[in-house]
Amino acid sequence: MEEAAAGLPLSDEADQYSANSSSNNLASSDNIAAGRFVIDDDGDEDEGPPSIFTDAASSNLWTSRTGQDLDMQELNFVLGTNNGDSPKKKSFTSGWASRKDHEESRKLIMMASHRLSSENNVNISPFGIGGRDDDDDIDNNNYYQQQKHRIILPLCCLENLKFICALSLLIVALVAIIVTPSVLVNQNNTDGKVPWTPWAGKTKPLDTERFNRIKDRLLEHRISHASALEDPASPQYKALVWLVRDDERHVGLPQIDDEGSKMTGDNVDDEIAVFQRYALAVFWFQTTDVEIVEESLGRTVENLQDLAWNNADGWMTSKGLCLWYGVTCHPHHSYGVKYDEDFHVAMFNLTSNNIHGVLPNELFTAFLKMTVLDLHQNELAGTIGRELANMVELEDLFLNGNAFEGRLPDNIGDLRNLQNLNVHDNRFDGPIPESIGELEKLRELGMFNNEFSGRIPLSIRKLKGLIAMYLESNQLTGNIPPVIGQLTALEDIRLRNNTLNGPIPTELGDLKQLRTLYLDTNNLSGLIPTELGNLYKLDDLQMHDNALIGKLPVELAFLNGLTTLYIDGNGLTGSFPEEFGEMHALEELYISSNELTGELPATIRGMKSLKYFRGSDNQFVGKIPTDIGKLLKLEYLMLDSNQFTGAPPTELGELKELKAVHLHDNNLSGEVPDELCDLRNSFFLSDLQADCEDDIICECCTTCH
Repeated sequence: MEEAAAGLPLSDEADQYSANSSSNNLASSDNIAAGRFVIDDDGDEDEGPPSIFTDAASSNLWTSRTGQDLDMQELNFVLGTNNGDSPKKKSFTSGWASRKDHEESRKLIMMASHRLSSENNVNISPFGIGGRDDDDDIDNNNYYQQQKHRIILPLCCLENLKFICALSLLIVALVAIIVTPSVLVNQNNTDGKVPWTPWAGKTKPLDTERFNRIKDRLLEHRISHASALEDPASPQYKALVWLVRDDERHVGLPQIDDEGSKMTGDNVDDEIAVFQRYALAVFWFQTTDVEIVEESLGRTVENLQDLAWNNADGWMTSKGLCLWYGVTCHPHHSYGVKYDEDFHVAMFNLTSNNIHGVLPNELFTAFLKMTVLDLHQNELAGTIGRELANMVELEDLFLNGNAFEGRLPDNIGDLRNLQNLNVHDNRFDGPIPESIGELEKLRELGMFNNEFSGRIPLSIRKLKGLIAMYLESNQLTGNIPPVIGQLTALEDIRLRNNTLNGPIPTELGDLKQLRTLYLDTNNLSGLIPTELGNLYKLDDLQMHDNALIGKLPVELAFLNGLTTLYIDGNGLTGSFPEEFGEMHALEELYISSNELTGELPATIRGMKSLKYFRGSDNQFVGKIPTDIGKLLKLEYLMLDSNQFTGAPPTELGELKELKAVHLHDNNLSGEVPDELCDLRNSFFLSDLQADCEDDIICECCTTCH
């Protein structure tokens, strides 16, 4: 009742008022005395705002007063009667829907209180003690005096209002003082410029009961190890403290009533949300805490700015983790395609984000529904634990462009849904795991620029869907497994720059979808298989710098789509096949540093697309064919270190795109034609070399031998 007199909104869960009223007459003073306030002290924790009136009184308190005279409205408002209207419960918010209703109700109470308690000399107005509404008093005084009802309102009710207002202002000021540092800290984090401390300026006590409860659950699900969670200097401990004490989101952990009972539905989602926020916090501390990074990398961090992520929007704030930069969640069944709270993480992508440190295992143990993990082009180091195999739904793994070392986990084959595995440009060593063959959905295998050693595992034959195999620039040994010929979906094979030996398997000719084949810079020997002529889609064939012997197979001329053929640096013999003139799409032909003999055929003019022709360091004889003058796209012509004779043909002057011509170390004679020299003056030719010191006259050569 004090609240009503003060003009404050009435609450739902406090004293309850009951009053009996007749349908047409006002209640007697005895009836009024019978009405009383009842304190709800049952100790329950009812939800919603408190209530003063009974349902009947509440109904009459908020219902419209249309059709009743003003006096009856005022008194019924106070007494809680409505002349026979059936009580209807209304909500707290609807009762005080507008300020106008609130002020009117407050005014009614004040006037009724004043007129009905005049005997006690209590003077109350809607504007405080001592105020009066004379007009209303003249109109209604006699009526209320006849009723002789006394409603006594204590003076302290309005005085308490002043105290409440002062207390409210004090609370607002304290909240502002507490919240402002947090907002500034979060703004610092949003900028993503320098590492920051999530609890900067906070001194909240740690809820040890919640700390231990979450800790136990983390251990139960093997998210982290106990030793890490008990070490105050570890990123795991710091992450858990942040989650319990400083995370303003206050994600709840579902209770388990019976030991061993299982959770279902939303409870599982809530538990996963806790695990995921914790794991991301571990990742944050592992890669931004100076002491932790220095210990993990074994070096000193000279400048804190070196550890600043390029983008850290949302991280370590009260936002749902689905809104943290680089985090994408699965669609929620209730919230459509994008969910902005805490849900199962689908993709974690922090590409090129200047992240230093090691990769915590929590990233592998807490995100069991993650499908994409992309951390390429950062400064991450250390080893990859066997916990990686927990991510059974992972489809894309990109760890390339870091400084990871050690061996790939031998249980990597447990990632049965993996489609793209890219760990290239790191420092991984040891053998390629045999279990790699269990990744039967794999489409791309990128392991180049590491230190992998040993043989290519035969289990690779199981990768029937593999499209790209990138194993170049490692220390692989042994033969190229013929079983690779069973991977008929392959379009790109790159085995270059290893120490592979033995012959090129003829089975490679079965890879009818193959477009790129790099076998160069190994110790391969034997003949070039004629079966390679079956690779009709082949665009780029590189076998240079091996120990291949025998003749150039004419079957290569069947590769009508071939644009690049590098077979230099071998021990090939025989003549240049005339059939190669049918390779109309060929743009680059490198056959230098072999033991090829004979004359260049006139059919060479059929290579209409040729731009680079490197035939130096062989044993070609005869004259340089005039038909070379038909190769109008030619830019580089390297025929040095052979046994060509005669004068350079004037037709070379037709090659307006020429940039370099090497004719030295041959048996040429005569004079370099003026037509060729004109290219030096008017076009792109900037490198012209010949034996102009002894055997040939050249007034325009850039270098004379």
